[in-house]
Amino acid sequence: MKHVLFIAYHFPPLAGGGTFRSLKFVKYLPEFGWLPTVITSNTKNYWAYDETLLQEVPKKVKIIRAEELDPFYLHIILSKIGLGKLYQKIRDRFFIPDEKIGWIPFAYRKAVKELKKEKYDLIFSTSPTPCAHIIAVKLSYRFNLPWIADYRDHWTLNPDYRYDLSRYKIENNIENQLHHKAASIIINTEGNKNDILETFKDIPSKKYTVIHNGSDTTFPIEKNNKKHNKFRMIYTGTFYGRRNPITFMKSLSQIKKDIRINEIEVNFIGNSQWDINDLSKKYEISDIVHFSPFLPIQELNNQIIESDVLLLFIDSTPNSPHVVPSKLYDYLFSNRPVLGIINDGNAKEILKKSNLGFFADPDSPEDIKNQILNLYHLWETGQLHVEPNWEYIQRFHRRNLTEQLAEMFDSIV
Repeated sequence: MKHVLFIAYHFPPLAGGGTFRSLKFVKYLPEFGWLPTVITSNTKNYWAYDETLLQEVPKKVKIIRAEELDPFYLHIILSKIGLGKLYQKIRDRFFIPDEKIGWIPFAYRKAVKELKKEKYDLIFSTSPTPCAHIIAVKLSYRFNLPWIADYRDHWTLNPDYRYDLSRYKIENNIENQLHHKAASIIINTEGNKNDILETFKDIPSKKYTVIHNGSDTTFPIEKNNKKHNKFRMIYTGTFYGRRNPITFMKSLSQIKKDIRINEIEVNFIGNSQWDINDLSKKYEISDIVHFSPFLPIQELNNQIIESDVLLLFIDSTPNSPHVVPSKLYDYLFSNRPVLGIINDGNAKEILKKSNLGFFADPDSPEDIKNQILNLYHLWETGQLHVEPNWEYIQRFHRRNLTEQLAEMFDSIV
């Protein structure tokens, strides 16, 4: 069996969307002749933990956890003495590529120790955080090993990139150098790949490969006809930046006058920069909207099973056609209708091909209202079910995606 050093900051027991791509690659790689050793963080400062996820890691996989100098505590201290803006200036000037920079020296040292002790065939790193790639390229050069970089999200091309032009130029230059030095680069959507090809034009396109996110969650396959006394909709994911449920809540507020209030229920589950409870009070729908910041994966899946419609939000931005939230892939395997409050793009195409999608304009409360009422009336009459295109959906199974990754590994070593 070949060996890969797998560098991933986000790894169980850290939970959340960013963790699952790494976890599932590690879970299935041994089936295809590759044994990973994971270099990750031992951070205690994270928004979601799920110890049960560690049960999916094969017992023969070694996990090496590295300390970090976490600037979070500096932020707390400076904020308490009224110097919060000073922290922001320090962060913007010195924490390049991001606030995980304090993880680099510790993770690098532990990786060096491991590479001196054991024979490895390949180095793999996944971002966010880009610190993982910086560690990987240093190791690749020192030990003369091929290195593959995986992008779960954009770095300097991220639409939420918030720094000034001078810092952007520094980071974009670092990113360009990393792209040159990597043996291959994996991108998670076709749209993001096109963004990178347009930006880093001096790098051959053959260096880039798309491997989507996916799911291996097993849900019941029964018809999802009416089975509750409430029409249940659920959103599992984060709200941050421009992504918010405000237009959706305006639509719910309009709907209150059209159907009996005890027949509809909406659950938001996940981290949010927006105060969901305050928003629901503002729009006078707090009796039908419920919010939970986090649930362990099994409890979350149980909530999905008990729901009638799954919600997907993608805000209207120039980059939105390229966005495919990781939750979408779990939705694909759920045998549930998905209301995509989204514009045309990669996510809408996937939902259409899977035969699961109903769609509404994210900027139109009236359009969202009409689609919710359409789904409600289908539920009310026992006709709310879907006929998934399982042949298409199976291409997004985590095992099949990991097989693609292993084939790439084999082609390089």
